[in-house]
Amino acid sequence: MTRMLKSYGLVALMVLVVTLMHYNTAMHIHAAHGIYRRLYYFPIIVAAFRGGRTAGVVTALAICLLYIPHAFGLIGHDPAPNLEKILEMVLYLAVGLVTGTLEDRDRRTRRRLQDSLDERERLQQELVRRERLAAVGQLSAGLAHEIRNPLASIKGATEVLQDHEPADSGRGRMLTIVREEAARLNDVLTRFLTFARPATGDRTRFDLADEVTHLAGLLDHRDGAPTVRYEPTGEPFPIDADRDAIRQVMLNLGLNAAEAAGPAPEGTVELSLARDGDTHRITVTDNGPGFTTAAVANLGTPFFTTRDGGTGLGLATSLRIVRDHVGDLTVDEAHAGGARVVIRLPAATGGA
Repeated sequence: MTRMLKSYGLVALMVLVVTLMHYNTAMHIHAAHGIYRRLYYFPIIVAAFRGGRTAGVVTALAICLLYIPHAFGLIGHDPAPNLEKILEMVLYLAVGLVTGTLEDRDRRTRRRLQDSLDERERLQQELVRRERLAAVGQLSAGLAHEIRNPLASIKGATEVLQDHEPADSGRGRMLTIVREEAARLNDVLTRFLTFARPATGDRTRFDLADEVTHLAGLLDHRDGAPTVRYEPTGEPFPIDADRDAIRQVMLNLGLNAAEAAGPAPEGTVELSLARDGDTHRITVTDNGPGFTTAAVANLGTPFFTTRDGGTGLGLATSLRIVRDHVGDLTVDEAHAGGARVVIRLPAATGGA
């Protein structure tokens, strides 16, 4: 209401002022009435610029209704010939219609131009992301040779040395730390390589509801688990996809949500599954601290993380897998009180 008042308050004031001048000017002052009739075009044009064709025509109609009693002697009298006054009102409507139509066309053109610019920016961002992925892929081959082989040697040598040291001795504990850290580094490297060169598994038809149910059960039985809420609808959600890859996506998002929420009873994670036309929508919601502005802006950027000890590859890998399946993964920025991640995947079509 306030916005409309700001947009059309000036228009209404102009119409009112011109009308009052019309009604309060003596009939014998012909020139003044002629000027007032022309002044009506200004509020019509302003209204058309602000609200398009509808606003222009409505303002012209309102002016005609206000002018008619004066034009034909019902209240005061405009001394101009009736034909001239009728043609003037027709012109009011024509100006409102033409100006408003041109403004609507200009707005559509600007909107299409803005959409084109937005699409261009999105494509540029996608190009940058793909260039980064290409660089990661080139680096992965060197990492596989330069890091994984020495790690395997360290792990093997540590296991041999542990056979000759008691587990509770100082050396035994040190060797355990070395072995565990080598295993951790190998796990990080494995995730890195998985992101750089994701495996292309066979796509089969399966029920996405089974995967969401599996995730809910997995999260509910972890140590320090949050309260997990999921209400199956009982209907099938068939999808043609790489089941292992989709399960990896679900696990990445579920574990992130569980860690952000914290243990029950304060921490909660809610899972939902619904169908939007030809798309399945999976929603993972937690009541943790939510995404920062930087995290949303860098969604899918390799190695970007706001979590201590994180690699920044979980969401990046998930986004890549989802897009490889012609889907999308987004953050619901309008959600308050935590984080909400939404996955959309195309539903299976045709027979099994």
